[in-house]
Order: sequence, then structure tokens, then C-alpha cells
Amino acid sequence: MSEFKICIPSKGRGGLVLTTKIFPDAYIYVPKNEVPQYSMYKNVIGVPDSIKGITATRNYILKHNDCDIFFIDDDLLYGGYIERSELKYKVRKIFKSSEIFETEISKLFELCYQMDAKLCGFFTVGNNLTNYNYNPFLFNGLCLGSCMGIVNDGTYYFNEEYEVKEDYELTLRNIKDGRPIVRTNILFMQHEHTQLKGGCKDSNRIEKEKKAINKLIIEYPNAIKSAKHRGTSFAIQLNI
Repeated sequence: MSEFKICIPSKGRGGLVLTTKIFPDAYIYVPKNEVPQYSMYKNVIGVPDSIKGITATRNYILKHNDCDIFFIDDDLLYGGYIERSELKYKVRKIFKSSEIFETEISKLFELCYQMDAKLCGFFTVGNNLTNYNYNPFLFNGLCLGSCMGIVNDGTYYFNEEYEVKEDYELTLRNIKDGRPIVRTNILFMQHEHTQLKGGCKDSNRIEKEKKAINKLIIEYPNAIKSAKHRGTSFAIQLNI
């Protein structure tokens, strides 16, 4: 069985982290000078001042652990799953600590090792009406950094030329290399990316995203189907 850690990169959100309500034992990585602001959480690890930005922070976490890593953003509102019968469905939301998620993450990593896959993740839409009991996994889809597992054997790190959309670049690089991606459609996670301070409220976020999208288009021709501005970021649809 794979050994893994659940890791939460965070900045400027001491006392505001939502994810620990469901994952109280997760490891929270924050800028070293912000560690005192996160004293109310269990496992807080300071990242050196020389490490700047989310992409470099993700790589720091990978390089300073000898187990697999499952990244979750610090603004997880709730998780859940869909119960379906022949005639109806019911959305089951989970707002507090539950073994169901860690059990499922463990299964995802097991599948990765069986399939020689390196990336895995959950569905990241709160009301997951595309869930079907007969189609519990997707093997060629997108895994977002807000909910992404990485087999931490040194095969893949994030490209630090991307200040944002680093998860899209890693997904496309993985697909270009001919590897499957293991995403479960059984469970989902819903994050809050716009209301909390910090995070997506970076004043330069939109310009950074435009730059990253243009770079993706150049490096991965025909991979971007569309990129639409929604709120504080761009929603990208891939040709996969």
C-alpha cells in the first residue's frame, strides 16, 4: 500500500483554513514567517523565504518528502458523493472529518502503481451530476492542483516557469508522455476560490493567467479547446 501525505499549501490565511475541518491531520505548508499565524492547526511546516509562489512551493513539498503527496487547497468547503438508483439520485455532502476520503485516496495511489500512472485526483465540482456507478474512474481527464495526487518518485515536478495554471501544464505533459491519469468520479470536492483573502485574490492574477495560457498554447499546440474568463480566473477546457 502506498504511503502518502495530504499537504495543504497556504499563504495569508492563518485562522481561515477550511480544509482542516475534513482533514485535521493534514500538513500545512506556509511561508516561514507566517508559521505563528497558523498555530491553531496541528501540522504546520515553514517554507523558506527563498521559495516564492505556489508552483515552487508545490515542488518544495515534493522534494522534502519521501512519500507520495496528495495536494488539497486550503479553501475546501465540503466533499461528498452521489447516491444513484435507477430513477433518482441524492447528493451526499461531507463537512467534517471522514475516513472515506483517505480510503479513496489510498485506492487512487494503488491504481497509479498498477497502471504506471503518476497523477490522480477527485472530481472538483460540488454537485457532480456526471457521476455514474458504472463509470467510477476517468483515465484521460484533468486533475487540478486543488485536489491532485502525485506519485513522488522524481518522475514529475511542476514547471516553475508557470506561476499559475501549473496543474494544467503538468497534466498536459503527463498526457504527452502517454501516461494515464487516474481520477475518481465517485467522490467530489468543492472549494471556495474567491471569497477568502489571499489565494486567487492576487491583484495580478488575471495577467499571470493570460501569460500562462499563451505559454500552454505554444508548448502544447491544439491542446487548449477554450479559455474563458470567469470571476477571478480563466476556466480552461482541454482537447482530451
